[in-house]
Amino acid sequence: MTPAPEPGPSVTRLLAPASVAIVGSLSRPQGLGARTLRHLRDAGFPGEIIEAGTAGDVPDGTDVAVVAVPAAAVPGVLAALDGRAAHVIVYSSGFEEVGGGPLTTASGRTRIVGPNSVGLYYAPARAVLTFAAAFDDMTGCRHGSGAILLSQSGAFGARLVRLARRYGLDVDGFVGTGNESDLGACEIGRELIVSAAHRPRVLALYLENVRDGAALEAMLGAARDGGVRVVLLAGGSSAAGARAARSHTAAVSPDHAIVTELCRQYGAVAVDSDRELVEATTGLCLLEPARGRRVGVVTGSGGAGVVAADILALRGLRPAPLGEAARDRLAALLPDYASTANPVDVTAQVIGDTGRVASVTGVLAGSGDVDAVLFVGRAEQAADVARAGGDVPVVTAVLDGDPAATRDAAAPGVAVMPGLDAACAALRAVTGRPAAPGERLDRTPAPALPMPDTDAASSLRFIAEAGIDVAPWRPAATPEEAAAAGGELGWPVVMKANLPAEAHKAGRGGVRLDVHAADAADAARALLEHAPSLIVARQLRAGPELIAGVRRDPVFGLVAVAGLGGGHVELIGRTVTVAASATAGHLAERLEEEVFARGGPRHRHLARLLARTTAALAGLAERHGLGLVECNPLVESGNRLIALDARVTK
Repeated sequence: MTPAPEPGPSVTRLLAPASVAIVGSLSRPQGLGARTLRHLRDAGFPGEIIEAGTAGDVPDGTDVAVVAVPAAAVPGVLAALDGRAAHVIVYSSGFEEVGGGPLTTASGRTRIVGPNSVGLYYAPARAVLTFAAAFDDMTGCRHGSGAILLSQSGAFGARLVRLARRYGLDVDGFVGTGNESDLGACEIGRELIVSAAHRPRVLALYLENVRDGAALEAMLGAARDGGVRVVLLAGGSSAAGARAARSHTAAVSPDHAIVTELCRQYGAVAVDSDRELVEATTGLCLLEPARGRRVGVVTGSGGAGVVAADILALRGLRPAPLGEAARDRLAALLPDYASTANPVDVTAQVIGDTGRVASVTGVLAGSGDVDAVLFVGRAEQAADVARAGGDVPVVTAVLDGDPAATRDAAAPGVAVMPGLDAACAALRAVTGRPAAPGERLDRTPAPALPMPDTDAASSLRFIAEAGIDVAPWRPAATPEEAAAAGGELGWPVVMKANLPAEAHKAGRGGVRLDVHAADAADAARALLEHAPSLIVARQLRAGPELIAGVRRDPVFGLVAVAGLGGGHVELIGRTVTVAASATAGHLAERLEEEVFARGGPRHRHLARLLARTTAALAGLAERHGLGLVECNPLVESGNRLIALDARVTK
């Protein structure tokens, strides 16, 4: 991917401006400009407020100018503000999302937030620079949570701010970045992370599109290096969601799989819903990160323990097995009919005894067998139980609670969540971790080779010359040559039409399996109707068919896909997609988790072999500027992967 961009203009002038100008909508009490002005005054904004009749009334050196004029007037207002204000927030909509052009400034010295932005809120500076009614009762500017929210959807983002308040989480800041003609959420996020004055503890984002994959990765990398936790909700994971995002933001929705894997790679938390975003952010604001992903569960009901284990499994966590020493200590605290396995069922007779359940939590936390604890109990027990956990984070789940009933019990170090789903979302967030450092996929050494021709045979030759093992094959231009090749390779063979590399041979009837000497001539004649020549290859049968490929994405650069392959790869869907900035070790770990774990130990070594082959293909793609290089299928033979087919395109 491209080098990370350097931070732009100081985020201080945007979030904590010394001067704010409002252009437009001031004469009507419900106008967007008038509502923004009222929010600033109600909050006691300490800076200068300029009520500008026209853009020409905005003095040079203004930190933020809010533009609340009809869309047709916006370009002229921007031209007049260019160079006068450091930042311009554009409320108006009706530009790229309806087929128009992007908003720009000629000088580049004035940065645009929006268009279609609802503005921003930064409580430490009492900057309530928004028209959104959701902030009418937030002019008191409560803060201190350490959470900042960035959202490409203003109305949805404002709703997230309100939802967070229900959980007892008052965000320190919010920016509605809108359609991002200029300044985007990822760039603002990176500036916040590298800023000593405004660095958040947790950065939460809602993204409907990613225009610049390098900016997203730079932000995630800065967060990992700076110790800032990131929670990201990416819209458009479904086809319908992607269509809605395009109509809303005027940009193609992100490849959801790549965004999710980037989050995992850098230790960010990718979530699937608005509520999970708030629950994960709340957990990260209240608790320190766990050392690992092993969870201890304490409950007074066997049923609650079963359901908790199921929900944890859905989130990639599991109740960890307990050692004999820990179980002996638990048995000394509990009745004979209690369960000392994990989940630990202390029974209904004990669950109300706060002292005993705190002792049970202390045993789990001190055992070395778990990295975090889920306690299913009452809100008023949470503080004592959390204290018993020491430096092992504890999340209390109140089964019959809602945010209004649990928020008052929460405090730094004490996470109390309304229900098992919410508690497990918080646990997943605090147990996340970045991938170990290592060599990027696209930095794997690759030989310099002449570019192949456009047909399938040339693709096979190219990857073989690059060092990828290829099943023995021969070209053939006539039925007689095909029969001779089969005899040389050994029957049965596979015959394929030598179609253009981008063609789907099986889909066009261009492949014949299990060809023997008796039917070789007929098979060859049929295939030669599709192409001028054939590929005759030794037929190998050796375990599962795999795929490894690298494509060049317009947003994310080189992207690698690996997993189960063959002719039905689209139907199987058991693949992992990562940016080429991932390491081979990270890809192997993800393949083992997502593809090979279900097959048991005998297939897990394939993750390492497949990651190594993928890294080699990524090196080829990087060295030669390829648009696509793919081996499908690959099969194992002698602890190495053999390519049975390949596609290489520029």
